[in-house]
Amino acid sequence: MNDFTRILVLDDDHTRHKAFQQALIGKIVEHVTTAQEAIASLLNHPVEILFLDHDLGGKTMVASGKGTGYEVAKWLAEHSERMPKRVIVHSFNPVGAQNIKTILPRAEICPGAWASIK
Repeated sequence: MNDFTRILVLDDDHTRHKAFQQALIGKIVEHVTTAQEAIASLLNHPVEILFLDHDLGGKTMVASGKGTGYEVAKWLAEHSERMPKRVIVHSFNPVGAQNIKTILPRAEICPGAWASIK
């Protein structure tokens, strides 16, 4: 990952945003907290890496659907020209993460990715 890699992080937890920021010092990183913000960002700016959380809005272990990272994955599947080179699903919701991987087969599942970025 070079310094010019554009990265988008979708997560509703501000502590995790800080952890991503510290792990990605020197990179071009945009942080968003909702599925709608992520989709708007992907429309306006191509990104090379997308860190995608499933559960948003302070909720945990929710079903895949509107307002989750799954909504972003579904949008990407329908707009493949906006697909990042890498999609890393960092959710702790195993069912939600697998649902994202089903719709985006190249997605990588890495719960807690912010702690393991090198």
